[in-house]
Amino acid sequence: MKTKLKNAMVLSGALCILPMLSAGCGIGAETAAKTEQTQVNTQSSEAPNDTSSEEHTQDTQEAPEAATGKWQVLDPKTAAAFDADFMGDVRKITEDSFFVAETKAQILDDGSLTTSSPSTNADISDSQLIPVAFDDQTYFYMRTIYGNGESHEDKEADFSDIEEHMEVEMKGSFENDVFYATEIRLIKIS
Repeated sequence: MKTKLKNAMVLSGALCILPMLSAGCGIGAETAAKTEQTQVNTQSSEAPNDTSSEEHTQDTQEAPEAATGKWQVLDPKTAAAFDADFMGDVRKITEDSFFVAETKAQILDDGSLTTSSPSTNADISDSQLIPVAFDDQTYFYMRTIYGNGESHEDKEADFSDIEEHMEVEMKGSFENDVFYATEIRLIKIS
């Protein structure tokens, strides 16, 4: 009788331990499978790529740019508040481009918006100016602000409407410290 009881206890203990052992093996197998998949992914990323350079360029352009340049676009919250990715004060105009001094923009604790630009009398070296690139697809418009910001009017504009010391609010992105604009809003205060 003692032997039967002892055998029954061993059997029930084994039955209790069996699910834990198989679960443990499952976890080990899952970890091994993940490790193997990671190794396969690493090897395939090191393998030569069959995609064309045009596809690679398109993927690179769609990826968010790392903050590595001298100038950066506004943070997402500030950009949304100002409806602009970057703001500047026009300091130099050439035949087919222009350069700006950065306008700092921020949201104050009370939720109001504020900007600050270098004085129009400030002597800013060319190395501190940001080149703005645009093309035929870039949308220009003039925003005329009336009565200390009480109202405004927007109308289409173009590159010829840009004047020195004019504030510009732009959408686009930086590449090699050049701002590539997709939209340029010229600010005129009346």
